[in-house]
Amino acid sequence: MPRRSHKKSRNGCLECKRRHIKCNENRPICSNCTVSERVCEYGIDVFKVTRPVDSPNRSTASASLSPATNLPSGRSSLGSNPGTPQDAPVNMLHLELFYHLYTETFPELDRRKYADHFLSIIPHLLKVPYVANELLAFSALHLSTKRPERREYYRTHAAQLQMHALAIFKETDLEVNQETCVPLFFFSVILGLHTLCDVLVYRENDFAQFVDKFVHCFRLHRGVRAICGKAWDMLHQSVLKPLIVDGQSLYQFDGRLGAGCEKLLNLVQAAKLGDTLTNIYKQAIEHLQASTNALMAAGSLAGSSHGSTGWPVLVSPEYIDLLLQRRPEALVILAHYAILLHSCRDSWIFGDGGQFLIESIRDFLGPDWTEWLEWPIKALDSPIEPLIQVFG
Repeated sequence: MPRRSHKKSRNGCLECKRRHIKCNENRPICSNCTVSERVCEYGIDVFKVTRPVDSPNRSTASASLSPATNLPSGRSSLGSNPGTPQDAPVNMLHLELFYHLYTETFPELDRRKYADHFLSIIPHLLKVPYVANELLAFSALHLSTKRPERREYYRTHAAQLQMHALAIFKETDLEVNQETCVPLFFFSVILGLHTLCDVLVYRENDFAQFVDKFVHCFRLHRGVRAICGKAWDMLHQSVLKPLIVDGQSLYQFDGRLGAGCEKLLNLVQAAKLGDTLTNIYKQAIEHLQASTNALMAAGSLAGSSHGSTGWPVLVSPEYIDLLLQRRPEALVILAHYAILLHSCRDSWIFGDGGQFLIESIRDFLGPDWTEWLEWPIKALDSPIEPLIQVFG
């Protein structure tokens, strides 16, 4: 008896397609995946840039098209089995995310003179699968803050794309060399910014949980420093040289502390915490001063993320451990860093995260630490730009 024909679901989720069942196409999670508690994804497993396989019987006119997107399906030339991440097609969401990345996400990161140079590097980065995934994830995260009515939709895709980026990165045995140093550097930077935004903008009200996530974010930023340390000379010989040289000049510390950092260091030294702790905190405060200098040197406080994103890269692992232990002095220094975040509160990456951090640390430590928190508390009630200038 011939099988009865039925209408196929062209836009169903990947899991329903794999199971050969009809998908009701609910987003972000369809009904089948909700009931069976499976991971529900809609064709965005991995943005995998691959070279098409030429065939003598294959012509441009007969190239296979993805029904959902009318785009080339982009089968991998790696010989993987159908259904693996390498076989996922590029879809319309990818194009939307790439366009948004190029026209809005990156231009908003740094509106200074190197913005165009920064954008010119993107096409080269998209050739590296783990970087391509993270760039599109970052764009999706940006869209989640720009379009509140579709926040969960874009956040879901941002998380999925980032998950695949990390999976590919872990599977790729990379050696730091002239060819890999640029994509490795960008991957570390964007991953760090992505995590920082997740922590600050999409935070929980539980302060202890917030600090744990913030520490995790700091450790990811340490990865940037590790790559820079291995590839510093190579980066100076790469297309990133103008950005690297400029960034290096911004974070100079000449030994002079502004009023806020000087008072903070005096309080730390007067507390007689011992040489080890005092030196760890002193170094963190000096890095904070360098970051404040970078923020002021970059010009408009709202036009650059310099300073606000630099300090997590600079601080030592020992300071991060003290932060994880909720040491009061470490939290106070973090509250002073939050002044920089608060100064950039118009940025989509930071939002009101600086204010939340200052208020949470104030409430956590209580009135005994009011003198230590004088500058952060002032930041909540004063025009921020004059305060930053005096603080610096």
